[in-house]
Amino acid sequence: MTLNFAGPVAGSWIVDALAAQSADSEVADLVAGQVPSGYEAYARIFHPALGLDGEAVRWGRIAKGRGTTMHGGAQFTPVSGIGEDGIALVEDAWEGEAPSGDGLPAGELAAMAPILAAHTQTPAEIFLALWNGLAFIHGGDRIEVLHDDDPELSDEENAARREAANAEAKRPAFSEEVRNGPTLQMGSAYRSFYVFEGTFEDLASPLWARTSEGEQRQAPNLAWPADRAWLLSTELYEDSSIVAGSRTLIDALLACPDIEAYEVAIDTRLDLEGDNVNPMPVEVEGDDDDDDLGEYIEGEFTN
Repeated sequence: MTLNFAGPVAGSWIVDALAAQSADSEVADLVAGQVPSGYEAYARIFHPALGLDGEAVRWGRIAKGRGTTMHGGAQFTPVSGIGEDGIALVEDAWEGEAPSGDGLPAGELAAMAPILAAHTQTPAEIFLALWNGLAFIHGGDRIEVLHDDDPELSDEENAARREAANAEAKRPAFSEEVRNGPTLQMGSAYRSFYVFEGTFEDLASPLWARTSEGEQRQAPNLAWPADRAWLLSTELYEDSSIVAGSRTLIDALLACPDIEAYEVAIDTRLDLEGDNVNPMPVEVEGDDDDDDLGEYIEGEFTN
């Protein structure tokens, strides 16, 4: 299938709804900061963490191993014992890496797409929005290219080969018309998105462009059908996605064995304060003259 550039008009209803919701109170850290109110139900899709051998690991498995609790407002640091900088904060911290922050993984998106398609009257008219700051879109020096030299070629030939490959790789993936076209602006300046139109097949595995580095596929930051029956939102650099929709849709997502989903409310917090179940280790400042602060265990240092 082919994604067609649509422009921001199709998503203006989202901008208007979020602006209205933030008029009376600060909602940036709530579910209401990502999706409109008024839907029957909401689900949070947790992006998997990475184990030591690179395998996807669900938060529930980590929580079970550490004795913490999974719930809709869970946050990775108190669940895993790993700080935002990737450093273990407690003795029993989970050994692995936090979710990448690169968006909803391909496997989870592929599992969700047919469920989403079954809960709209317009599965052949799906809008997908992609952040306009991605490197491959604009090319240029944002693209880092590494090439191995061919031992059978001279230094001059390898240099020419690298130069040609770099020039090709650094070409913008989107046309000038799209790059300079209008974007969907969501609040702050960095939340700017190109909007395309496709079908639920495109949603399952969006092909944004083909470049010398291969097919550029990744989950959209926003997706919704023409009838607005649901909205999928993945905030930039976050470790979970939000789906707003009907009661039957959310129930279907909660029952899907291929994703880790928990129900949330429109006022559920999505920052560290939202995890009111698992304790957050609190750093204790040591004596300025004491370089040996000892071992950090369950919120306090011991020597």
